[in-house]
Amino acid sequence: MDAICPWCISDGSAHKKFDAEFVDAAGVGGYRQWQKVSSDIVDEVAYRTPGFSGWQQERWWTHCDDAAEFLGPAGRKELEGFGAEAMSAIQHEGGLSAQDWDSYFQVLEKESSPTAYIFRCRHCGELGGYSDCD
Repeated sequence: MDAICPWCISDGSAHKKFDAEFVDAAGVGGYRQWQKVSSDIVDEVAYRTPGFSGWQQERWWTHCDDAAEFLGPAGRKELEGFGAEAMSAIQHEGGLSAQDWDSYFQVLEKESSPTAYIFRCRHCGELGGYSDCD
């Protein structure tokens, strides 16, 4: 099986050799949904950070003028583990009323649709992210 080592992603050599983009550059900041970051930060995430797989095109949460740390996909159980702040962030991002959120929250799954994607700000520690489905 052919694979790219994480060190070749991190140092940018995989991007240079294969013209690879590991995260959609336009998705850093959620296609202008979240805070805008510098082109250097976009390049760091797009060309030197391993991406993740989502149901739709992935987005990378930004906060405090930087790209956040990706903590992973989450279903209801995992989201509960991240706590009320993460649950509130996903509800708010989806624009869901309390009643709609209760129903949506019950069907969130880490391995099937819908799934939440959780991030933590590397500066202030705030949790954020989004959810999507197939």
